[in-house]
Amino acid sequence: MNKGLFSIPVYSQEVTMSKIFDEVADQVVNGEKWGLNEAFFGEHITDRHEKITSSLLMVSALSRMTKKINLGTLTTNLNFHSPAVAAAMIAMADNLSKGRLILGIGCGANMSDIESIGFTEKNNHSLSLEIQKIIEKIFLSKDLINIESENYKVSTTKFGDKDLGLGYFNKLYNERNDLEIIMPALNENSYNVKLCAKNQWSIMISNFCSQEVIDNHISNYLENSSLNENDAYKKIKLSKLIFANKITDSGKDLVYSKSSPHMEVITTIFNKLKKYNKHSCFGKNINTPLEAGKSTILFGNPDEISLEIEKKYKRLSSIIYVTVPMTGNNNFDSSLEIFCKNVSI
Repeated sequence: MNKGLFSIPVYSQEVTMSKIFDEVADQVVNGEKWGLNEAFFGEHITDRHEKITSSLLMVSALSRMTKKINLGTLTTNLNFHSPAVAAAMIAMADNLSKGRLILGIGCGANMSDIESIGFTEKNNHSLSLEIQKIIEKIFLSKDLINIESENYKVSTTKFGDKDLGLGYFNKLYNERNDLEIIMPALNENSYNVKLCAKNQWSIMISNFCSQEVIDNHISNYLENSSLNENDAYKKIKLSKLIFANKITDSGKDLVYSKSSPHMEVITTIFNKLKKYNKHSCFGKNINTPLEAGKSTILFGNPDEISLEIEKKYKRLSSIIYVTVPMTGNNNFDSSLEIFCKNVSI
C-alpha cells in the first residue's frame, strides 16, 4: 500500500495564494523526503477558501522541486478547456515531471466555477469525458489531427506542415501510454465509480465520506470491474483527514476543538455541500459540522491509526493524507510527519 497526500487545500479566506503555495510546497517536498509516494492537488477557480486554480500548474511547479513522488490532479476540469489546450497542458506537465503525472479528470464541483464559464445549462460531466477521449486520440496519433465529436472539432490539417513540424501535438513523456487516470468518488452510488471500474481507471474516495459510503464505493467498484479482485483493489485510493499524534488521550479533545484545522476544513466543506444538498457523503442524519467530523476524521497515535488502516483498508492501493493549514501548534503541525514516519501500512 502507498502513502500519499492530498492538498485540497482549505484555508481561511484572507490567506493569500502565495502563502498557500509555500505551505503546500513545503508539505510535498518534506512528504517526499519522509517517504510519500503520491501527492494530489485540488482545483477551483472562484473559491476564496480553496485557492489552487490550476492543479496542472501545481504539478508543473512541484515537479521541479521533487524527484520521485508522483504528482496528481484532483481534478483537472476538462470541460473548462478546449481539447487541444487541455492536451497540450497535460503533455507539458507530464514532461516537466518526467512521467510522474497522475491525471484526475472532473467537471467542476463548485457551481460558481461552472457559472463563471457559462456552462450551467450544459452536461459538464459528459463534456469532460468527451474531451478525455479526444485527448487520448491526440496522444496516440502520429499524423496531423482531424478529430470531430459531438461538441468539439480538433484539426491541424489545413495549416499543418510536416516538413516545418507544424500541426503536431507534443506527447506524454517518452510517448508513454500508461498514464494513470483517476476520478473522485463522493456520494453513494457515484456514477464515477462505475465508470472508472469499467474503464480500469482509478478512483479516489473522498475524505468526506463516512465508513458506510466508503464501503459502498468499494463494493460498486468491485462489482463493475472486469479485473480480478486483487487488481481491482489496486485501483482504489482513499483520502482521509488524519490527525496523527503522540498525545496521551490520542488527541480526541483537540481534534474536535475550535482551534482544530481539521474541523476548519470539515466546517467549510460541510457548509458548501449542504448548500447544494450534496452532504449525504458524511453519512445518514448528519446535520452539523461536528457530526460530520466525527463520522470522517481518523485520529490517534501511530499504532492506533496503523491498526485502523490494517483492519479496514489494507487491500486498497493508497491511503492519502489530506493536508490542513499550518497553525503554529506543534500537535497539529507535526501530524503529517508522524503519519509519514510512524504509521505502518
